[in-house]
Amino acid sequence: MSAADLLRAFGGAKLEPDAVAECQSICQTFDLSTSELFIRWQTFLINQHGGDVSIQPTRERLLQVRGLVQQEQERKLSSQRRGPHASQTVKLSRNKERTHYDKTSVEGLLQGMVSGSQREPLTTPQSTKRVGLLKAHGSTNRNRVMFSPTTPSVFAEPSPSAIRFSTRTTMGRTEDSLHSELPPLALAADRPPVAVRDLIGKLVESEIVSSDESETDDKADGEKPAAVARGTTKRMRYMFEKVGTRTEVVNRRIERMAIETKTEYKIEALANPTYAHQVDVTAVGRILNINLEEGQTATPITSDSLVLETSRRLGNGRRIPLDVRTTPSFSLFPGQTVAVEGKNLKGTEFLVSQFRPLPRLPHASIAERPGVMSPFNAAVAAGPYTLSDNFEYEPLGVLVDHILAASPSVVFLLGPFVSESHPMIRDGLVDMLPEEIFYAKISPHLLRLREGLPPASSIYMLPSTDELCCPYASFPQPQFSRETLQQLGVPEGIESLDNPAQVSVNGVVFGVSNMDVLFHLVKEEVSRLPALSDRLPRLAWHLIEQRHFYPLAPPPAECAGVLASQDSRLRMQTMPDILITPSQLKPFVRAHDNVVLLNPGLSSKGLAGGTFARLSVHPQASPESSSSVLGDPQKTFPASITSVDIVRL
Repeated sequence: MSAADLLRAFGGAKLEPDAVAECQSICQTFDLSTSELFIRWQTFLINQHGGDVSIQPTRERLLQVRGLVQQEQERKLSSQRRGPHASQTVKLSRNKERTHYDKTSVEGLLQGMVSGSQREPLTTPQSTKRVGLLKAHGSTNRNRVMFSPTTPSVFAEPSPSAIRFSTRTTMGRTEDSLHSELPPLALAADRPPVAVRDLIGKLVESEIVSSDESETDDKADGEKPAAVARGTTKRMRYMFEKVGTRTEVVNRRIERMAIETKTEYKIEALANPTYAHQVDVTAVGRILNINLEEGQTATPITSDSLVLETSRRLGNGRRIPLDVRTTPSFSLFPGQTVAVEGKNLKGTEFLVSQFRPLPRLPHASIAERPGVMSPFNAAVAAGPYTLSDNFEYEPLGVLVDHILAASPSVVFLLGPFVSESHPMIRDGLVDMLPEEIFYAKISPHLLRLREGLPPASSIYMLPSTDELCCPYASFPQPQFSRETLQQLGVPEGIESLDNPAQVSVNGVVFGVSNMDVLFHLVKEEVSRLPALSDRLPRLAWHLIEQRHFYPLAPPPAECAGVLASQDSRLRMQTMPDILITPSQLKPFVRAHDNVVLLNPGLSSKGLAGGTFARLSVHPQASPESSSSVLGDPQKTFPASITSVDIVRL
């Protein structure tokens, strides 16, 4: 259509060249005629400006009209999906000239294949067979780049949420902070690189130790599985596990905590809680929800549905109901290992007088830590990194700007980078592979980040169970392989870690779990006057107390599979100084019992920007201190020298 057609439709209104271009773009994108566009303009004037016809159609106002038209189209598509013709959903195509077709129509599908992208079909050097996820190994050409940098965008025009995001007023606002009285940490530009050490060990992708045998679980904390010690590996079957493997893992977890409890409280022998006892005794077991036994999987745990399961040695694996009506304080969830004190008067119910605090992993002294401890700063962010109605990754671009301005010593970028839960992917409204989206939209930001930071800065990526570019959806997850990073266009100098990970950064121990365990726990916890009254930090503290990155059992039905056969990699090897647990719950940072508990939030929250965390480890505990805390080898790492800011993107 020409500018003259638009002028006639708009009744001679003054249209600037940029407004004409925007009108043409709206008509072409949504297949509207000039008269239909004018009707929507009139509707906009009536709803937003009381029908004032003197208002001219500028580009800014037409962008608002575009948003209204797009919302109207989305409502129509949604109603079609819910109606009897739900299978006739129209897909958004990267080729704007392609005629929309029914995805159930073979003729229409062939038409799309012919009229679509002119790029070569995606193939591997060995075969033309191609699925949506990259092979993380087996490629004969490691330097082969699979995707073109000219991969077209899913949206050629900014979405309404992208326009709102660009005009937001909350950017840079501090949502929560810890030890904000400490001065900003100034590091030299020529500082040495941070010393990062993996405390768990690399989880080898697709060649993980066999999952079926009980011997793969550690014999004790710190021991390696027998197969690892022999140097033999088998292909992992992560979608298949024997029931015996899970029961063995549960039994050993209870036994380990029972040994620790006996030593901590100097108990001669732990009691069997299923037997009758007329005096108070101490027993160790794990909490279960009795409703699950009745098949009521949707019923949350309550104080009236608590069951204690024993180990095979301590109670023959039997279960006993718990009576907590007179217990003054507790915080419980299914799968939690507990030490209970009380009596069983009739042999049918254990009356709990108190839950004893579990022994904790000790804090290593500075002398016991690897390397030399020195100050550093860090940035922590978690995906998703794009708004829920496009794939332009505006929050990721803003995040990179913040990181470059702060110039941290280490950066942790946690997935998902291309989320399986993105509404457009879930509804089938894109025809680009996840790897194409990553290569075209994420890799340029990563390249800008790597080139903008000093060479001494380290950048680490962690996969997510919601990540489409990682072939493993179970938990724990192997790190992105080097071949996968190269095929996705990730620049050199950016490394990957397993999920979860325990790493030492300049001697400070980080525990990072990139699975939303807090959101799962918040629906399952039952408590009464707990010692830690702030609920969100208390949920994170459960991981510390249980020495486990995912202590909840069973996990929710929508959750990725938690591998009991790899339970040794979910156990904490040492007490973390900083525990990072990203969650869709409210971001927070707290220090409890000398551990920093941090939820940096998500970089994108639906149609709005999210948050990330800036972290600094200082040499002094306060601005008035003159001596360095890190220089005393007899002391443990104090949380008081860590400052954290959670910043709005």
